[in-house]
Parts: sequence; structure tokens; C-alpha cells
Amino acid sequence: MKYYEIKIEVSELGIEPMLAALICEGIETAEVNDPADALFMNDQLGETDYLAPEDFKRESSKSPSIVVYAADDMTADSTINAVKKAAKTVRENAEKGLFGTVTDLGTLKVTVNIRGDEEWKDRWKEFLKPAALGFSYIAAPPWVDIADYSQEFESDREIIRINPGMAFGTGLHETTSLSADLLESYINKGDKVLDVGCGTGILSILASKLGASEVLGIDIDDEAVAASIENSEANDVHNVVIEKADLTEGLDFKADIVVANLLTNLVIRLTGDIRNHLDSGGRYIMSGILTTQQDKVIAALKENGFEMLAVAELGGWCAIAAELIEKGVLGGE
Repeated sequence: MKYYEIKIEVSELGIEPMLAALICEGIETAEVNDPADALFMNDQLGETDYLAPEDFKRESSKSPSIVVYAADDMTADSTINAVKKAAKTVRENAEKGLFGTVTDLGTLKVTVNIRGDEEWKDRWKEFLKPAALGFSYIAAPPWVDIADYSQEFESDREIIRINPGMAFGTGLHETTSLSADLLESYINKGDKVLDVGCGTGILSILASKLGASEVLGIDIDDEAVAASIENSEANDVHNVVIEKADLTEGLDFKADIVVANLLTNLVIRLTGDIRNHLDSGGRYIMSGILTTQQDKVIAALKENGFEMLAVAELGGWCAIAAELIEKGVLGGE
């Protein structure tokens, strides 16, 4: 079976606006190809342990891109048109100054190629490597032998096996790494955890490993739900439940800690409703936020009765941990 590979050329700062525009067009699953991820890991591991010299040179010369895949069927044209419309929207919003002084979002050029099933479905495996997850774990795909990376990680780190399939969340991206660090810093043994936008289930699994008594992971994407269930079973965590949901719409679950590795606009949209799923003293960890947009998120948190605990930054991204202060401070709750 043939598939369409629909690629949008962006800059580092253009990734989030483009992903947000795609979501607005109903496209929830996309592949982010950011050379900064590979270059960051190469720098962390030293020399060229992560990438061979020729691969390092090639990767460093690339620009970021976002790829959407569409099956070669009657829905392909609508998907291609939706991607083009999203790119046009971002371009027009940039021209209007809606992204502030940030004007270099990339060319936003859209190209379409036809690929074979196996060609695109397995291509990402060659670059997917183990990554430190929080302070005590390693996230690694099932086909990687951790012994090959024994010099890069402390021997006492526990391994969490993550097969991303077509979902988000390998542990490599800064947003996941930041979320994991804050989750490990602020979770208490026995906490009930809500993971909004669980992707591959990586943070849900980590929460269980860190001592959560109950974990609910939710995602709107079918591929993400399937990947999260598969990965939870593979890691033998039995207190993780994965459900399909649009953020917290219609959700009846009270948590001690909520983690949301999403996008800035979704985090802000979610913040008001998160109060309904936390008691006073509950912790809210959010990521997927560009450092240039953290002030917007912090303002939304304060408006909804949250007190800042920490802001962590990495590679132009940030994650924020906040605590819900007394719920009665708003609207007579």
C-alpha cells in the first residue's frame, strides 16, 4: 500500500505554531523532525557517539520539518488540503504579527511525496536511541540493546521500553525530558496521576514506576491510545488505564498530580478545567511550551488559582510545575 508523505518546512520556532494549526484542521498526529534533538544528544554523549561523523554533518545542515502521513485513499486529498490550509494560516498570522516579534517560522513550504508502506513506517527506527528519563530511568525502544550504551548511563537506572509506533513521546524530545524531571521531583508515593495527551504512555508508565497508586492516561488520537496500551503492558504496569478523550472533556477523575505535555494554546485552554480534577495542594505539570511563551502560561495559571513551583528550560522549551492553592479563591468555590 502507498502512502503520502506531506512535509512542511519550518524553523525551530515554527514547530509549535504549525502543530497547533494542524490540530485546528483536525490533524492530531504528525512527525516532528528536529535536527536539534539529534545534535543535543550527540553533544550530551560527547564527540560523535550518538551520530557518526557523516551523519552529524548531514543532520546539522538540515532545517526542522513536520511530516503528516496520509493513506492513498479517498481521504488523501482532504488531508493534503488541510495541511496546506494550516501552513497558509500560520503564514498569514505571522504577517499580522500574531506571534509577536518572532517572524522566522521557516519557509512553511509544503511538499507531497508518495512512499511505500515499509519505507516510511520503519525509517525512524535507525535514529531512535535510548534517552535519560527523569533522574532514575532510561527510555529505550524494544529493539535497542542497552548494553551498547553502558558508558552513557548510570548502571542503576531502570529501563522503560517505549515503542512509539505512529504516536508522540519517545523520551528524546526536550518537552518529554522536562516533564519527566518535574514529575519525578513532585510526585509522592500513592498519588493518583492524570496524564493528559499521553502519546506513547511514557509519562503514565513513569508515574506508575515512581509509585503512583493509580494512573489515567488520555489522548484524542487512536494511534496514541493503542501505543500507550501496548507500552503499558510491555512494561508490566497494571495500575495504568488508557482512554480516548479530548483533553478532559467529560472526564470524571480526581488526581493528586496532573501532567500535560501538549502545546501552549492547549495548556492554556486546559488550565481552567484542571482545577476540577485537583484538590487544594494538587500539582499541575505542563510542558510543550516555548520559552518565549511561558509568560502567557504563567498568567493563565495565576488567574486560575495556581502558585508557581518551578520552571525548567531546555533547548528553547520549558516545563512548568504549579500547585493549586485554596480552591475557594475563585468564584466562591
